[in-house]
Amino acid sequence: MSRRWLLATVLAGLPALIGLALWLALRLGWLPDYLIYLRSNLGRLLLLAGLALSLLAGAAVILAAALQRRSGQQVAQVQTQAALQRRQFLQRLDHELKNPLTALQVELANLGAEGGPPASGEPSLAGQHSGPPERLKEQILRLNELVIQLRKLGELETVAIEHEPVRVDDLLSELVAEFQTGDAGAQRHMTLSLPQVPWPLPEVAGDADLLYLALRNLLGNAVKFTRPGDAIQVRAFEDSTQVIVEIADKGPGIPPDEAPYVWDELFRGQMARGLPGSGLGLALVKAIVERHGGQVGLRSRLNQGTVVTVRLPRV
Repeated sequence: MSRRWLLATVLAGLPALIGLALWLALRLGWLPDYLIYLRSNLGRLLLLAGLALSLLAGAAVILAAALQRRSGQQVAQVQTQAALQRRQFLQRLDHELKNPLTALQVELANLGAEGGPPASGEPSLAGQHSGPPERLKEQILRLNELVIQLRKLGELETVAIEHEPVRVDDLLSELVAEFQTGDAGAQRHMTLSLPQVPWPLPEVAGDADLLYLALRNLLGNAVKFTRPGDAIQVRAFEDSTQVIVEIADKGPGIPPDEAPYVWDELFRGQMARGLPGSGLGLALVKAIVERHGGQVGLRSRLNQGTVVTVRLPRV
């Protein structure tokens, strides 16, 4: 029982306690002698009045608790229905995108075949068929990535995940090394800070592949939204119950009115316009972290940069 309901119950019983105390005082003669003639009737009246008030107050408390419980159940039902509808939408969208995407890939392959080298003795068609346009390739790859991430989002909410010990420091070291060898990552000043003394980071329980995917998306965002020469810091530490990972960058930042929505599916802010992406990366990160019992957070300042925080329960 919460403190508020406990206080309401005590207050509801207070009239009965007062009535009982007055009845005892009259019966035992604790009141002045000039009130002695009232003892026989007044004591019973006070006790009955106190009991009646307590019953009324108790009924009001029970009714209020029932209404609150019913309201909570209705809210939970609405949330459950909304989550179900969202999963169904993601599944339908995945299904509807898959067929036209397959057809586009087939047509692209056929277009590439038509633009192949001419047969012997035939005139060159290089000026007419130069192979599939690169722009078309990019859009098909983007659609393919969207379908893959939609499928992962749908699976994350229904499929059980592993809960094996995972070394987050190893994942971060592998990720930073991967990005530092890439063209875009190598152009950023990327640093990794991990505790070593007096002990390294504790393990977390979860699926190493999913956690790697979530952290990779975050680090990829930091690279995407920064310019060559900008600083990116990856740091991790622990408190009494959690392992905390922060990925900070010197990018353009996120407008305050957009910050609450960056974790929503398909949301793309004004800073993301013109940049590649599906609008599902951060939604996927949030889903993965929450399936591991963790939380995500974000702090950002325009023209200064962004810090994304991931908190995971330690083993």
